Amino acid sequence: MVVAKDVVVVGGGQAGLAAGYFLRRARLDFVILDAQHQPGGAWQHMWESLRLFSPAEHNPLPGWWMPPQPGETFPTADHVTRYLRDYEHRYDLPVHRPVHARGVHDAGTTLAVDTDHGTWRAKTVISATGNWDAPDVPDCPGGDEFTGEQLHTVSYRSPEPFRGRRVVV
Repeated sequence: MVVAKDVVVVGGGQAGLAAGYFLRRARLDFVILDAQHQPGGAWQHMWESLRLFSPAEHNPLPGWWMPPQPGETFPTADHVTRYLRDYEHRYDLPVHRPVHARGVHDAGTTLAVDTDHGTWRAKTVISATGNWDAPDVPDCPGGDEFTGEQLHTVSYRSPEPFRGRRVVV
């Protein structure tokens, strides 16, 4: 299957949805390909205690203010996930999921985005993938000799397993 569009956006999180908002306003024929099974980007995988570092009114995507979360000054990850889902529906953005992009290459007059659901061709490709599925784990001197637990943010869920332990962040 090969599908032609003006623009292919790879990633359906905050950046991908914001791009989709402006592409819709420009009346371009576009698609957003998202590897997630449901809306919400990486926010749906965040740890229980995560909050935005500023109130909702300082975190809108283009065109629609993030509504405040009752009882919370700083919105929770669940609130952000719901906002992203509602934003996607509000603007009827053409998100296809789960679609995993495998690569982008030159296809002559267009670019080809190869996915597990076929190839999409477009003159413009926007990469809005983030890094949740491919976290950067820096190589720290002595890290391979350290016998304690090393954990990346993507594996963190709550502070409970660390209660009473010495922790370095």
